Amino acid sequence: MVSSPNRALSQSFENLLDENNFGLVNQKFRNDPYVTTLGGFSKVTNYIFDAFRGTEEQHQRPPEEVADLLGEVIPGLEINQQEEPGFEVITRMDLGVRPPVSRSDPVSSEEWSRHQDAEGRMINVPLLKQIIFKGGLCHAKRKEAWKFLLGFFPWESTVEERKVLHRAKTDEYFRMKLQWKSVSEQQERRNSKLRDCRSLIEKDVNRTDRTNRFYEGLDNPGLVLLHDILMTYCMYDFDLGYVQGMSDLLSPVLYVMENEVDAFWCFVSFMDQMESGYLYFCFRWLLIRFKREFSFQDVLRLWEVMWTGLPCQNFHLLLCCAILDSEKQKIMEENYGFNEILKHINELSMKLELEEILQKAEGIGLQIKSCKDLPASISSILGWDPPAPPPAPPPALRTPQRGAACSSPLSRDSSAQNGCSPAFIS
Repeated sequence: MVSSPNRALSQSFENLLDENNFGLVNQKFRNDPYVTTLGGFSKVTNYIFDAFRGTEEQHQRPPEEVADLLGEVIPGLEINQQEEPGFEVITRMDLGVRPPVSRSDPVSSEEWSRHQDAEGRMINVPLLKQIIFKGGLCHAKRKEAWKFLLGFFPWESTVEERKVLHRAKTDEYFRMKLQWKSVSEQQERRNSKLRDCRSLIEKDVNRTDRTNRFYEGLDNPGLVLLHDILMTYCMYDFDLGYVQGMSDLLSPVLYVMENEVDAFWCFVSFMDQMESGYLYFCFRWLLIRFKREFSFQDVLRLWEVMWTGLPCQNFHLLLCCAILDSEKQKIMEENYGFNEILKHINELSMKLELEEILQKAEGIGLQIKSCKDLPASISSILGWDPPAPPPAPPPALRTPQRGAACSSPLSRDSSAQNGCSPAFIS
């Protein structure tokens, strides 16, 4: 049971992430997304803490003050300050016992080769993705496998088809790179967006993974490639340009690919899969895909697991749940407020055990999916789309027997789509 002020709070977060209102703070968000978001949420910290402390402490802010506060943080938000009798009922479900799950060894070079035919097409892809989800990849196969997982290479393409595609993409990349390379100083002085992008990129590149051998030291060629790829991405996506955090996302991709062109197109696919909405406590986790929560090598394993699209499209949300579930006892015992939760979450960096979190996230997913009364909205958020209803038979035909229906091409297509497609973006 929650009272009317808490309904306003719920509405406030929905409005904060609404596209129309989001545009009002879009410029600040692009320049510094982490500070902008958490700065906005910090203004409602006291109200949130009051709302969650319960009615035994009678010092919640007056509704008028709450309305002014939320209106300042979220322009356009309308709050009904009139008294509303009664309460809103929040449904709570028993998810049952969380099933145990296990992890496996990484996919070896030999196992990867067994999933290729004579012409280089990947075969039995759903099984291969399941194996990758359970154990990741050995490092020797990442350079090849990530191109498939990220969508740079189609799974059904042959070796020769991939060579043709690679040549075309190489030419396209260097045409875009030439665009910003050929801009004169006089032109750049009249292009504020290009100047801003270059300035942000240079600042971020110089502090990205400098302890990693691939990027350490002065005049490191890896840093030059990082810079050039990000500048070229600004030519690829003029509207988005460069946003803080992109260098963190590109760094592991370039580290694995060791090739400018391959890293660029894999990064493009990665960015296409990112979503625009974030959870307030989990903001950094989703913005840069847990990059600062785990070691560099663990991030490589984590990302390839997420790129399989299993067990649902938005597995990263289950990872957030798993981390919070691991910390819930301390948070509840200490009666943390909003600021304390944020501080505690940020201090988890490099203290999390990846395999344990992956196991817990998968278990939570199975636990949720087995719930018979699971709301459709939860399935949609996680990426478990409800199966499509069977097609109605033509009026002139009799309904086929079960065996015939199962053997029809339509039934095979429907069952093949029962899983989740590999897509992100958190």
